[in-house]
Amino acid sequence: MNKVIYDWLTFTTKKHSLSGIVSFLGLDGIKFENLKGRYCYQDRLYYDGINILYNGRENMGICVEMSGQGCRAFETYGNGNYKAVFDFIKENYNADPDKRFANITRLDVAYDDFEGILDLKYLMMAAQKGDYVSRLKDIEVIYSNKGCSVCHGSRHYSNFYVRIYDKKMERGRDDLDHWVRCEIKLKDDIAFGFIKLDGDIRENYFDVLNNYLRYILPTEDSNKRRASVSPEWLNFVESWDNVSVFDKPGTEYNMSNLYGYVVNQLACAIKTCIDVIGVDDFLKDIYDVASQSSLNPKYQKIASEYSEHENSVLNYLKEHLQNETEGDPRGVFQ
Repeated sequence: MNKVIYDWLTFTTKKHSLSGIVSFLGLDGIKFENLKGRYCYQDRLYYDGINILYNGRENMGICVEMSGQGCRAFETYGNGNYKAVFDFIKENYNADPDKRFANITRLDVAYDDFEGILDLKYLMMAAQKGDYVSRLKDIEVIYSNKGCSVCHGSRHYSNFYVRIYDKKMERGRDDLDHWVRCEIKLKDDIAFGFIKLDGDIRENYFDVLNNYLRYILPTEDSNKRRASVSPEWLNFVESWDNVSVFDKPGTEYNMSNLYGYVVNQLACAIKTCIDVIGVDDFLKDIYDVASQSSLNPKYQKIASEYSEHENSVLNYLKEHLQNETEGDPRGVFQ
């Protein structure tokens, strides 16, 4: 199903300590890398597209920057609570920069079309012919072997920028029939204006987009604003009620993600448990708890893909531990 997602978020806070912002985002269990800072910050913590920058000049506070990958990581490993982040920014924002304790400097909101509603070839041809009305002066149509795109506005200088592009080709997703993304990049005051909007994010997305851009039928009228909206664009903007209310897709989870998470994030905790209670009791407790719990859907998917391998591993563990604990009245994996 088509969906609307947050695909970039940059904000600053003067209210949080470094550990406080990590907890606020629900990322306490994450093993961050300590890297060199940027944007006039000396240091930063990094994990999977999430940057937390600190030790800046006086009164700079802390900057949190999440790329698209970082947003997926925030949704998967953090609390994914964008509303709490936006509420905090609104509560601590002030028109006077000297009294501003929180600010948002960039927000990307993207519409992912998997159903063929966005006709990229039509949009590229219409853009070249000038069959559109836009508040954005700059336009760029790009033909590339990495995927074509139509861009309205300036990527670097506009506070509002629209990019419509072939996400399927960019990501090399031959398993999909269609994946076109219409992404709006909002900066500074426009980003803050967006998070102030009440109501449905889908409706807000289209209301803001239509305020800046629409495609029209060819017209001889010198005032293009009187022209009718093209059926292709109308089909797109009227699709909002068939889009996920708000989708937090998280990371594209697979066995590599799972194993990497266990090894990189939990290795020390697992080793400590094994050192204290022993490997046999540890494995038994893990197996007992997991057997009585419902697996998260992303784990169910992995388990089904590796079911034959999974069963062979479990059978091996059972036999191995039963041999190791023969004569132990508690048994293992009963």
